[in-house]
Amino acid sequence: MPLGDPTGGETPYVEKGNVKRVWISSIPVRDLERAVDFYVDVVGLELIVHDKVMSWVEVGTEEPMAKIGLYVPDKKERRQPGGPSGIVLEVDSIFEFHRRLVDEEVPFPLKPERRGWGGIMAIFLDPDGNEITAVEDPEHYSRYPRPKRDRKERSLERERSCQRRRSAP
Repeated sequence: MPLGDPTGGETPYVEKGNVKRVWISSIPVRDLERAVDFYVDVVGLELIVHDKVMSWVEVGTEEPMAKIGLYVPDKKERRQPGGPSGIVLEVDSIFEFHRRLVDEEVPFPLKPERRGWGGIMAIFLDPDGNEITAVEDPEHYSRYPRPKRDRKERSLERERSCQRRRSAP
């Protein structure tokens, strides 16, 4: 039986249950309104969701890709504001982006610099000390060819593996 088959039967794998996209990544902040002002007015992201009752904000771009969620964590939560966020923003001109944020007195622990992998990267801090990375790398996906295996191939391999286990003595 395939893992996750609610009927307990021999339901074959189908092309469902796949990840569609990275939806959201979140950053803890101390003051939600100050964070909104920073990410919208300074960084230039759009305000997508602003739920004052749930203390939840989503900012992002018009493009329907990943958004950044901003929230104020409880004091007991393990994840608190400050430090690496894991968020990487793609920008069209890192030097203009850097200039614009420096004009707003945003600190940059890493000013724009070309990295060994070919792109230009900078790291800036939001008002809570969360580190955000900005990258300009228009050649990124042309430098890294897409791996040969695709989801359909992996799905068939999983199904064959399950069939072998079921038929094994």
